[in-house]
Amino acid sequence: MLRPPLPPSPYETPNETVDEFLAQVTELGDKDAPVLATLVGISGKSGRALGRRAWFLKGGRMWGAVTLGGCADSALRRAADEARASGEPRLCEVDLGSDEAFEFGMTCSGQVRVWLHPGAHRWPVWGEARARREAGEAVPLLTPASGEPTHILPGDTPPGSAAEVSPEGLREHWAPPLHLLIVGSGPVAPPLAALARTLGLRVTVADDRPDRLTGERFPGCERRAVPVGQPLDLPALSHRSACVIVSHDYGAEVPTLQEVLRGPCPYVAVVASGRRGAAVLHFLAETGTPPEALARVRVPAGLALGVSSPAGIALSILSELVAVLNGAGAQALSSNPYT
Repeated sequence: MLRPPLPPSPYETPNETVDEFLAQVTELGDKDAPVLATLVGISGKSGRALGRRAWFLKGGRMWGAVTLGGCADSALRRAADEARASGEPRLCEVDLGSDEAFEFGMTCSGQVRVWLHPGAHRWPVWGEARARREAGEAVPLLTPASGEPTHILPGDTPPGSAAEVSPEGLREHWAPPLHLLIVGSGPVAPPLAALARTLGLRVTVADDRPDRLTGERFPGCERRAVPVGQPLDLPALSHRSACVIVSHDYGAEVPTLQEVLRGPCPYVAVVASGRRGAAVLHFLAETGTPPEALARVRVPAGLALGVSSPAGIALSILSELVAVLNGAGAQALSSNPYT
C-alpha cells in the first residue's frame, strides 16, 4: 500500500540537546564558575546548528559542544577563561579554516560567533523552560544581541526553523517534547523505550500485564497497566506523538489502531510479519477504517537494518520513527558526503 509523502518537519531542534542541557543546569554551582557558550552566528561552510550550547567550567572542563566537531573548542576555552576573569559577557568570533582547505576536506571553514556568559546557570529562564517542557509546551527564546540574559518570549512563536538571527538577537523555538506510546511490554519494548528516552522522547508503555511494567524494565517511563480483557487506557496523542504496537495480540492491536488512527499521530507502526500485518489491515478495512488512515500504518515496523535481536529491532523502529517525524528519508549520509 502506497503511503503519503512525508511532510517537511516544522521543528528542527533536537530534544536530547534541550533536555540534556536543562539537566546540566541543575548540576552546576558557583564553585564550577561556569561560562555559557551559545552559538549565535555562522558563516561559510561550518555545518553547525544555531543555538547549540556548552558550559566551560573552571579547570578546563567542558560540558556539551558548541561546534559538534571541536573545531573551535580551544579558542573558545581561552575566551571563556577571559570572560570568567572579567565577569562580563563577550562575543567571541572564531575562524574555523579557509575555504580552500575545506574543499580538500582538511577542515571546517568559515567563522562562528559565540556569546559567552559567565554565571548564566543562575538565570531564571532555565527553570521556566523546564516547567514549560514538563507541561508539554513550546518554549520561544531570545538571546539578545546585547549580551543580556536569554529569556522566554511572551506568548508563542510560529513554528519554523529552530533558530534564526534577528536584529534583536538569536530567536529559538524549542518544540514540545516528542511522545512515544508503546503498546505491549514484550522483548522489543524495553530497548525501544530506552533508546527513545536517550533521544529525549517522553515514553508511555501500556499493557495488561502489570508484573512486566516495572520501573526496572522501563525506567523513566509512564506505565499504564489495565486488567486483562479491559480496553487499554491510552494517553492523548498529537502530531508530536508516535505509537508502536509490540503486543503480538489481535485483541490489543485492532482496538489500539482503531483509536490511534482517529487522531493526528503521524507515526503508527506494528511489530508483526507482513502476512499478519496485512490481515490486521484487511480486518480494519472491512470494519470501516478509511483507506487514508490505513495508509499511515507501518507494518512490518522499522527500517531494513539486517538485525533481528530485540535491541536491533528497536533500533530499526526508532530510526524510522525519527525519520518520519523529521520529514527525512533516512538516506545514508555517505551517499552525499560533500555537504
